[in-house]
Amino acid sequence: MSNEITTFDLGKPAQAIEVAAILQRFVKEKKLTANIKGKDYPMVEAWAFAGSQLGLYPVVEFVQDLSDANQIKYLSEVSIYRYADNMRMSKGVAICSNKEANKRQWDEYAICSMAQTRATGKAFRNLLSWIMKAAGFEATPAEEMDFNAKPSEENYPTDGERELLRKMVWNTDMNDEERERAFEAIDLCPSYDYYQKLQFRLEERQLPLDQVQNPTQKEISKHIKKIAK
Repeated sequence: MSNEITTFDLGKPAQAIEVAAILQRFVKEKKLTANIKGKDYPMVEAWAFAGSQLGLYPVVEFVQDLSDANQIKYLSEVSIYRYADNMRMSKGVAICSNKEANKRQWDEYAICSMAQTRATGKAFRNLLSWIMKAAGFEATPAEEMDFNAKPSEENYPTDGERELLRKMVWNTDMNDEERERAFEAIDLCPSYDYYQKLQFRLEERQLPLDQVQNPTQKEISKHIKKIAK
């Protein structure tokens, strides 16, 4: 059996469609989308997977601190390169600021990190949006939708933001008891400051993408029943 990693050619339509089919299965199995108003927006991990199938990888070119006395603000530029010859295929530029309605309580490191995450998603989107649409998902990265979210009347996370954290829980090294506690903390999350702390803790516990296990139907049903009580 060959151990070679198969990559596809973006310039060959038949192979690109095959990638779309693989992408659809993988993203649904690993739950790498955020459902916002009934539409599935792919998270940055989904874009990175699509790129990996085409021999593409992201590189953070630079991060610039644009903060002033009134706000924390970062700009980042990310480029997409081709493994075969290290040719730059696309780039994306994005910003993040704590002036955004959903980022007012975020620390500086989180603002800086989100700027890089958004730039990565945008760089892949500029090149691969049509493949993501062919796979049945929206062509806008979920993190950009977070940026476009309308301000909430209360200073607490929206249902869509809580769902992002729930998806992160499934991709951690937590045991069943820890997951239950995490789900409960997400459901009861009272503020953006607490939301940020949960997100940071979950990021520390994330598994490598190839080790993420699918949740069983029993686990999913158990959590749904608990929420319904």
